[in-house]
Amino acid sequence: MTFHHIGCAVRSIQTSLRLYRQLIGEHRNTRAFEVSAQGVRVCFVELEPGNYLELIEPTAADSPLHRYTRTGFYHLCFLVDDLQEQTASLERGFRALPAFASEAFAGHQCQFVVTPESHLIEFAEMTPEAFAAHFSASLAPQP
Repeated sequence: MTFHHIGCAVRSIQTSLRLYRQLIGEHRNTRAFEVSAQGVRVCFVELEPGNYLELIEPTAADSPLHRYTRTGFYHLCFLVDDLQEQTASLERGFRALPAFASEAFAGHQCQFVVTPESHLIEFAEMTPEAFAAHFSASLAPQP
């Protein structure tokens, strides 16, 4: 399991990209991906090679993600080799949500789990090398 990113709920990806450019300077980021299974649009900002910030914007007025736009922090994500094996190995008290194919991860399977402390963790079945290639192929034009 490899730490991958912190997800932050935002009201606007474009506004957040401008703010992060002021905060951390020039950076690489992907274009925005529509993740239809989750009703969101996401964009990855590279903080350093292999570590990213995922900006997550709700696309529907009734999205439960709106409540997180007030706090920002949404979830942690880890890349895993085998999603089923990872979720099967969790101790009692973890609640696995349904798996889904994510456009943000080039169609690879992802799954959220809720920890006993009610923290949200995402597992993405993808190698760091495969995500790096997907990230590079999905770069947005720089302003």
